[in-house]
Amino acid sequence: MGQASGSPGVSGQTIQESMRLLLLVSAYQVNGHLKANLDPLCLEEMEVPCELDPALYGFTETDPDRKYFIGVWSMSGFLSENHPVQTLRSILTRLEQAYCGSIGYEYMHIEDSENCKWLREKIKTPTPMHYNKDLRVVILDRLIWSAQFENFLAAKMRSTKRFGLEGGEALIPGMKEMFVRAADMGIFSEFDKNSKFEEEPGLYTGTGDVKYHLGTSYDRPTRGGKHIHLSLVANPSHLEAVDPVAIGKTRAKQYFSNDLDRTRNVAVLIHGDGSFAGQGVVYETLHLSALPNYTTGGTIHIVVNNQVAFTTDPRSGRSSQYCTDVAKALNAPIFHVNGDDIVAVVHVCELAAQWRQTSHSDVIVDIVCYRIFGHNEIDETFFTQPKMYKGKPRYTKVLAEQSQFFLKISSPTEQ
Repeated sequence: MGQASGSPGVSGQTIQESMRLLLLVSAYQVNGHLKANLDPLCLEEMEVPCELDPALYGFTETDPDRKYFIGVWSMSGFLSENHPVQTLRSILTRLEQAYCGSIGYEYMHIEDSENCKWLREKIKTPTPMHYNKDLRVVILDRLIWSAQFENFLAAKMRSTKRFGLEGGEALIPGMKEMFVRAADMGIFSEFDKNSKFEEEPGLYTGTGDVKYHLGTSYDRPTRGGKHIHLSLVANPSHLEAVDPVAIGKTRAKQYFSNDLDRTRNVAVLIHGDGSFAGQGVVYETLHLSALPNYTTGGTIHIVVNNQVAFTTDPRSGRSSQYCTDVAKALNAPIFHVNGDDIVAVVHVCELAAQWRQTSHSDVIVDIVCYRIFGHNEIDETFFTQPKMYKGKPRYTKVLAEQSQFFLKISSPTEQ
């Protein structure tokens, strides 16, 4: 086998070794999410795919500190022309950080090579989740607000058996930062006040069927000084039935506001893990996404995957690995993220907004979390999911742990 062309720091490397290394990198791109730390409860030990074992590709214990030439693409990140020669150890370390941390990326099923390349560059940048002190304090503040609102409801309605956001608090700071990034990129931020499609207060809020299914609308300022208009569509108990309604409303707004390139109005659908996998209207709505007469230029799907579904364990509720696997029928990336890693949740929500505005297609964010008080008002968790709720008291420490973490790295005052 011939030698690799003369590269500084590479001695005796063969073309075969370079090919084996490229196969290992590809394996992380395809299967790295299976090794990622996604479940905050660690309910099941996931089997690491054999494809991620360097030994499968002929690497031995003597190879980690050998240098390899791998910078053969015109792209950013650690596998780039700026870093063409690296040791196997450093390459594996970065692959683990990029693909096997608190975020699991599924994107290799996407057919468009340019979109794939764009996303790969975002994943492999050396510091993808670098946030300054001020923004970290903002994230913590939003987390505290979401948690304290639930504490207020618990104190206000002591006699009512309730369920809520506890265990999935990361949804709030994640969505808020997604709105900020979306507004910065032009989504939501420009509306023609002279258009024919004007909302009167209460006109489209609906009545819902229970008190927490009501709709509303709101004009919200952002940190960048822009204003975005948010509309929450009222939904029935058959929750996913609202999906095509929200998509249709978005399409109508695009039409009446002359948003021809579909960059200023976007639908954000919030799903449950059981309904996303189990209700046919989800799959039907997904397949409308690219049809010329129905497309809205991409929808952001957020799955609040509390692993409870309809009080059914995932292994008994679906045949696929993830509740989001139905979305693989489209060229939509799927970001799985550990709901206890607040910064990671914020990052993927921002990335989802960037993807939507760049590729003009759907994107899925799968927040793997839990629900401390069960599925609904009549769910008795110690009966329906005794294994999951056996350690319930420790789940309530998330805010305290995150507060200490942010205090350590950001140095704000406890007050």
